[in-house]
Amino acid sequence: MSDQNPFENIECEHLVDSNVKHGNLPVYPKSCAIASEIAGQHIPTNALSCNYCINNTDKPRSNNEAVEGLIRLRASEMSKYSKKKGGNRKTKTPEERLGDGVGTELTKLIPKSLEHRGCGCKDYAKKMNNWGVEGCKQRFDQIVDRLVRKGKENPLMGWIPSAASRIAARNLVARAIKAAEKNTPISKFKWSTVVTTAPRTDCTLQKSIDSMIIAGFDPVIFAEPESTKVKSCATIKNKEKMGVWYNWIQSCEYALEQTDANVIMTVQDDSLFHPDCKSFAEKILWPQEDAGFVSLYTPKHYSIVPHFKTKQRDIGVNRVYTRSLWGACALIWPREILEAVMEHDITKNWLGAPTKSRSKSVMDKRRADRTLVQNSDTAIGKIMNRMKRSMWFVDPSPVEHIAQYSAVAHGGNKGRRNCMRCANWSAPLEQQVPLNFEPVEIKPYDENDLDS
Repeated sequence: MSDQNPFENIECEHLVDSNVKHGNLPVYPKSCAIASEIAGQHIPTNALSCNYCINNTDKPRSNNEAVEGLIRLRASEMSKYSKKKGGNRKTKTPEERLGDGVGTELTKLIPKSLEHRGCGCKDYAKKMNNWGVEGCKQRFDQIVDRLVRKGKENPLMGWIPSAASRIAARNLVARAIKAAEKNTPISKFKWSTVVTTAPRTDCTLQKSIDSMIIAGFDPVIFAEPESTKVKSCATIKNKEKMGVWYNWIQSCEYALEQTDANVIMTVQDDSLFHPDCKSFAEKILWPQEDAGFVSLYTPKHYSIVPHFKTKQRDIGVNRVYTRSLWGACALIWPREILEAVMEHDITKNWLGAPTKSRSKSVMDKRRADRTLVQNSDTAIGKIMNRMKRSMWFVDPSPVEHIAQYSAVAHGGNKGRRNCMRCANWSAPLEQQVPLNFEPVEIKPYDENDLDS
């Protein structure tokens, strides 16, 4: 290994060029994409750490002690820098730093994990503000081109397919222009998006959150202890482990009690959203008066005609006629329906799906330890059937189930656990999912619908 290039003999797909300048901190030639994704910020690396990661760890080229060491090292560097520069200074708002305008609004929309110093974005945002709304509309393609180019320079944008970068960029610029306009029409939908997460060996949380933010959602994370930290949005950390079911209940209660949202989306941390998800979703709420929810994720199981092994259903927004439910990755709820779900007997007494042997000892263990209670999708399906509410899925699926393995030991996320027809990110959703209905208002909820 030469002194001039200590990385020349290191082969790793996660080793990327960086040279990102951050104040007076040292500038490194390379960064670790794994560490950057976990930390939610740029994490540089060195040849010594890379060699240790590849040759001396049980999990090379993944989340291991070498990667964690890089994150701690960067945190230590930034802490020292903060103390030298006065770490208690008040952080300025985008408006205070840049003024008002389209550029400022665009800055607010870009996930924090995708930002880095030295990119010239601050100056360009000020320039956009000077152009004004009409000037930005005239230069729309120019702004999009720059955003795509800058996105390719940032290794953290690697999860976005290159063909879809332009769609994501156009989405962000259009929303920024709309936000800067004084006469922006107010949507009749008020959203609350809650995300449950738990520790994973193949962490997908940052990708999931970034994709939601780009799509226009404002997620709040409900994190089990030792979960990956994300700085892009608000996080509520559980002091003690709650388990799959009760963490989900907690997230729903928060959305109902702490917001006035009339549309609530519950999300699992291994969901990757097409950039058009929110704008498309608002066009399909609601498919039928008795709708219980609309899922933006469609597993393979529901793309097949019932009682057939290979025959595929028509694409579109389809009703599911099963008594159970597969997949609760991204469910969109009318507020009053989710309120009723929280009050349902099944919700309050759920112990998870019965084992094949229906072992009493297993159920007793779950009663004693609620962290063992799982199978949220099964419970939700049962509740919907008891409430006589229909379930709807979008096919091709705008959301992908991206984790390789289940976080609760349900095995690999392939086969029926993933979508058969995933939406093409290089095309708008409206061009892929035909709408064969006129959205209707949800039928007023009647407690008599609750057949316990």
